Amino acid sequence: MTETAAEKLKDIHTSFGLSYANYLVLPRTLLQSMPEEWQHRFVSMVDELQAAFRHVEQAQCYDVIPGVEREVGELTDAEREQLGIVCTQRPNLDDDQDDRETLYRDRHGDEMEGWERVVLPTPDPVPHYNRGRTRIEPRISR
Repeated sequence: MTETAAEKLKDIHTSFGLSYANYLVLPRTLLQSMPEEWQHRFVSMVDELQAAFRHVEQAQCYDVIPGVEREVGELTDAEREQLGIVCTQRPNLDDDQDDRETLYRDRHGDEMEGWERVVLPTPDPVPHYNRGRTRIEPRISR
């Protein structure tokens, strides 16, 4: 069974899937590597978006870091140290056994759960845009 063109269309919320991401980050190098006609349509839509929400206060800038998402409880000692996460053990008061409960605190002292996800910084796999000179050949399939 093949998808029709209408079935392929998605709204923004659906496009984000089950993630809790609040922003969409797009590498400039990849954007400038797309065909010029595509770039013109993209820039036009971004301009349209900005014009529609000029009345909404927005941050002057953002700090975007490349990384991998990891659960706090799966981090190594070195990774926790890099992120400023402190791990301590305390007796588990809910059991009669000599269990110990692991506690995590972020660099601000706020408690974290072992299942919570954090970003572990990594080198960016996409090359720097280099003042518009870097190009990567897109593989466009329809």
